[in-house]
Amino acid sequence: MAVLILDAEAVSALARPRENTHRHQRVRAAMRSAHRRNAPVRIPSAVLVELYRGHGTDEPIDALLGRGFAQVVTTGTRIARIAGHLLADAGAGSELAIDALAVATAIRLGGGIVATHDPDDLRRLATGHANVSILEI
Repeated sequence: MAVLILDAEAVSALARPRENTHRHQRVRAAMRSAHRRNAPVRIPSAVLVELYRGHGTDEPIDALLGRGFAQVVTTGTRIARIAGHLLADAGAGSELAIDALAVATAIRLGGGIVATHDPDDLRRLATGHANVSILEI
């Protein structure tokens, strides 16, 4: 049972469906698929850093999280270590740290699918991890 990991763009698409209806529908389809497979849906806590900006932008995110559609996973030492190694292996810098944390969360949870609007960077980070796939939304 592969976990579905949502990156910032996926969460944003759910929280703000009018901004990009196509992306919203793709994320909803991924969520329905996860639900049919009884697969958990997770959001790395670090992803929220990209979304919380105050000035009226936090409320849609909070409302979405309040519906309990996904569990926020705190980044601990193990996930941080995996993410750091992914960055090193990919020759990437800290600009991809949040992406690396999303991939590392999937790895730490036994494999899964990471829904993203930035598939190239995430595929690069997931290289060598056959239990992680990247879903472009």
